[in-house]
Amino acid sequence: MFRVRNPQNALRTIALVRYSLAALFLLLALLREERLLFLGLALLAFLMARTGYCPLIRR
Repeated sequence: MFRVRNPQNALRTIALVRYSLAALFLLLALLREERLLFLGLALLAFLMARTGYCPLIRR
């Protein structure tokens, strides 16, 4: 675990990265043949961003 000065700010930044990953996976699902794989990864990234799950940051 990492201790950070402002955990809310760190979690917000991590959520922003995960939202962008979800968007990237959705774009790849449109362009590539492995649609189910990329849709599953997009869903996982989106759910992790929505819940704020991050086991590495101590609150």
